[in-house]
Amino acid sequence: MRKEHWALISLFVNIVQTLLKLIGGVLSGSLSLVGEAVHSLSDSFASVVAYLTLKFSDRKNERFPYGLYKLENVGSFVIGVFLLLASYEIIKRALTQEVSIKEEGWGFGVGVVLFSLFSSLTLSFLERQAAKKHNSPTLLADSYHTLTDAFGSSLVLMSFLSAHMGYQWDRYFAVAVGLLIVWTAVGIFKRELSILLDVSADEKTLQRIRELILDDVVEIKNLFVRSSGGKLFADITVTLSGMNFEQMHALVDRLERRLKEEIKELEMVFIHYEPAENFMPKVGVLLNSEKEVSSKFDEALYLLIFHNGGSKFVKDLPKDELEISKEVVRHNINIVVSGHHPEEQDAKLVLSKAGVFVWETEEKNPYKAVSQIASSLRA
Repeated sequence: MRKEHWALISLFVNIVQTLLKLIGGVLSGSLSLVGEAVHSLSDSFASVVAYLTLKFSDRKNERFPYGLYKLENVGSFVIGVFLLLASYEIIKRALTQEVSIKEEGWGFGVGVVLFSLFSSLTLSFLERQAAKKHNSPTLLADSYHTLTDAFGSSLVLMSFLSAHMGYQWDRYFAVAVGLLIVWTAVGIFKRELSILLDVSADEKTLQRIRELILDDVVEIKNLFVRSSGGKLFADITVTLSGMNFEQMHALVDRLERRLKEEIKELEMVFIHYEPAENFMPKVGVLLNSEKEVSSKFDEALYLLIFHNGGSKFVKDLPKDELEISKEVVRHNINIVVSGHHPEEQDAKLVLSKAGVFVWETEEKNPYKAVSQIASSLRA
């Protein structure tokens, strides 16, 4: 069952409870039961809000590329407002009106309360299971205040029982119902406001992410994971060493896939990587006859190699792209600088298998081209 269908079920149950409680409250004269009718009416409005947010929160478009997940948190916040309104109405009536339960309406009132108690407990349990399955804060909030409705019905039942024994305590039970609803609303406000302000994921989730990636990286420099409508968005910066850039990129891709597979709530994962401080790639620059950066592989006559603060000059390169690529690989170069990638597929394959990154540049001065690479690595 889709999560928005639970909101419709909740709406139906709340409407039925509202009508029965209102009739029972009027017939019995119970203010606490009338207050519970107001509570159920607010729940009905809340269920409408829940349905709309659940229906549209997953949608994405150009203006909202990350989706409308926070609509669920906004919906939960609105539910909290409804709960406060209900509690205000209940407490105000309890403090300002004369209250006494009529004996002739006692049986019907008790029947309504028992039905409300059973249906609320059942719905709350089922909604909470669905909320865990779909990771939906709106369903979870709805299940909590449905449970509050069950607690409220329990207080009303106690009020009816005390009236049957000759004690008119309905006023006090009505105040207790109102305060219980306030407590639930405050809990919802605290939880949803923190999420709307982009609170970090809980420490258990953060630790799980660290465990999944720490063995493959030198250091986790930044780990930012925010929650939005039951989804998680991660932005991570790690330090890698002992690999060329193609291997680093492949590792990061694997880590992103692993995180999404292991943590189902992760909607998006961005891992930025940096070479370790002691990682200095070996850079080779292909030079033409004028000892400028060669615009093409097959025009290169020389190979200028930079590594560990020094340089090496290789003369008499072969005139074939494939052979030049093999020469680059033979010198264990990580990055080769040229105006363009090689055109021959075999040459590309040789470089790719060896993990050699081809750095294309329009810069003619080989030293400036290498400086561009160094600046990029530091960025």
